[in-house]
Amino acid sequence: MEALSKSWVLRRNCALSPQQLGVSFCIIGATSMLIASAWAVTGAWIVLPFAAIELLILAVAFLVYARHARDQERITLAQDCVRVEVLLGESLRRVEFPRAWLRCRMEETPKGMVRLDGPSGGIEVGRFVSLDDRKRFFEEFRLALAV
Repeated sequence: MEALSKSWVLRRNCALSPQQLGVSFCIIGATSMLIASAWAVTGAWIVLPFAAIELLILAVAFLVYARHARDQERITLAQDCVRVEVLLGESLRRVEFPRAWLRCRMEETPKGMVRLDGPSGGIEVGRFVSLDDRKRFFEEFRLALAV
């Protein structure tokens, strides 16, 4: 990275990290299986398969959440270029624009995405943050780009 650069990281507001999610899953799973086992001991063994199905569905939901917990967009404004890195699930997309040719605008839609356009195309950023945070980023980025 160059000496005169500024970066913005736009990411989801996740309440739990993937590690905390794993601990939560273990606690919920152990509690559910303990209760199901207690019912099985009293003769209601049919509860066990349903508890297992419940845990399977919960595991799928937690895996989807954990996969996207790190989703983010990193915008780096360097001396001669602008780099955009979008991490979505396991895929990383990198786009680079010449700073002199970059055009930055905010869409006039309810979504209000920030659009960065260069000679080779464009990219929308801000999908992981609120509209107010997108507006704040847009103003900061536009001012930094003008310097």
